[in-house]
Amino acid sequence: MNKLVSIVIPIYNVEDFLENCLSSVKNQSYKDIEVLLVDDGSKDNSKKICDEFVEIDDRFKYIYQKNSGVSSARNNGMRNARGEYITFVDGDDYLDKDHIEKMINGLSQSELAISGRKNVTESGINSVFQNDKDILFNKKELIDQILKKGIVFSYPWNKMFKMEILLKNSIEFDEKLDYGEDLVFDIQYATLIRKSILITGSTYNYVYREDSVSRQWNATTLKKRITDLLSIKRVIEILTDDFWKKRLF
Repeated sequence: MNKLVSIVIPIYNVEDFLENCLSSVKNQSYKDIEVLLVDDGSKDNSKKICDEFVEIDDRFKYIYQKNSGVSSARNNGMRNARGEYITFVDGDDYLDKDHIEKMINGLSQSELAISGRKNVTESGINSVFQNDKDILFNKKELIDQILKKGIVFSYPWNKMFKMEILLKNSIEFDEKLDYGEDLVFDIQYATLIRKSILITGSTYNYVYREDSVSRQWNATTLKKRITDLLSIKRVIEILTDDFWKKRLF
């Protein structure tokens, strides 16, 4: 019997990208999935697009909430998830057809699966983060990879987690952090596991948008960026003395 995978998709005003995203999820080669569409108070046609997928595929479930931010949306999805494994997809990105299948295979020999990513711009795919073979990390190696530039990074959307570990340790995204919440989430999880795997290839497609919140630099976003420092403080507190070099970093 295949294991159920919960796919949480936080959605906020992404009507121009959403159909492509949801189609890529619907057409995954691994079929035992539930797709939690968490609408964070969108004001465009995102709900209409979600409704179309809910109507034609009973694996899709629509959840509406007042605008509360991406962390709140992801947490809402996690609370409604029934899968043994869970992963996240941003509503403006999309997956290669075998993305979930490869991640599942990775979890058969680890407690965290990580994929590379393709960067998608208006001019096409201009950069690929990938590896030629599966790479296993122990705990210290994983934390090192999360904290430095490379392939792993601190994003939640290129990773698949075990729900049992998240639930047992009450791990959620910190809704008080506007930035850096994903770093804290990943580090919390990483300190609890022994082995993770970086799977071959780049099966997650990250779409670069000039109007995305993370790329905006104005007075409002700069004020919120202070939470980047708060997230680093949280990480320092989480890491034990075994990671004193990382704490110093």
